[in-house]
Amino acid sequence: MIKIIKDNAVSVLLSVIVITYLVWSQIKLYEYREALEVEKTRVYSIADHLELWKEISIKHDGYLDLEKLGKDQRNIKITKIERRDRASLANDESMFYVMFYDELGKQRKSELDRFFSDLVLGNYFYVITDKSGKVKEMFWDKP
Repeated sequence: MIKIIKDNAVSVLLSVIVITYLVWSQIKLYEYREALEVEKTRVYSIADHLELWKEISIKHDGYLDLEKLGKDQRNIKITKIERRDRASLANDESMFYVMFYDELGKQRKSELDRFFSDLVLGNYFYVITDKSGKVKEMFWDKP
């Protein structure tokens, strides 16, 4: 009789341990999935930022063309900040802007998917210039 009670107690204890482990592992898997989604969003955001910087550098010759950027598919909103404390800027003629734009949609994400490759594991980057050395195109892999 005592052996049966011991066997039942061990079975119950093992069952509790297994159920606890299963619940814990499901919670951890959920947390890892959530963390992976955050990192995936971060990578897409970095890729989109780099593409915007590249566009400003190459297509706009490094100038902040408010009219052209206002027509961008990202729906960029640019606000000029008038600052009373000009000491924080490089000089008195510097202008300070804040840019906000829409989150990535499916179309924009699919355009950025071309940067996801195995080449990211190496140091890979290329630049195409015209005869005078002006940059025409730059290509990079995901960050």
